Amino acid sequence: MKVFLAMPYSQLCDSKYEVKKEYRDFFESITKELKKIGCEYFLAHEREKWGKKYNSPEESTQIDFEVIKDVDLVCMVPGVPNSGGVHVELGWASANKKKLKIFLKKDYPYSPMVTGIYTLTDTEYLYYNEDYSKELIDLIINSIKKEMR
Repeated sequence: MKVFLAMPYSQLCDSKYEVKKEYRDFFESITKELKKIGCEYFLAHEREKWGKKYNSPEESTQIDFEVIKDVDLVCMVPGVPNSGGVHVELGWASANKKKLKIFLKKDYPYSPMVTGIYTLTDTEYLYYNEDYSKELIDLIINSIKKEMR
């Protein structure tokens, strides 16, 4: 199974545009588990070496667009605050009829375009309490494992 992890990037970076340690730890926990279960994944943060090999906007756009067309599942965390990039990826995924798992923070207001995307493609909404937490990691991993069965 190939999974695209659509998650905020820019808002999690420091002044040098490198992913802050606490967020890098979060993403590495997810990718470590995905490797264990034999899941192929795409995470822009890792591809760009956590900001050390940042791609230009043109390169990132082209790469992400092409990868989304080739995956089986798109897992998205729209972000708090909402990430514009993740919302663009949501549009690409729905236009390509990709299966979506959207992880939403409980009691946070999301655009009707996010909460209504299920009308366009197979979508499951999963809710969490705390951003970038063990709870969210477990929710993401368990939902992917469920798809792999």
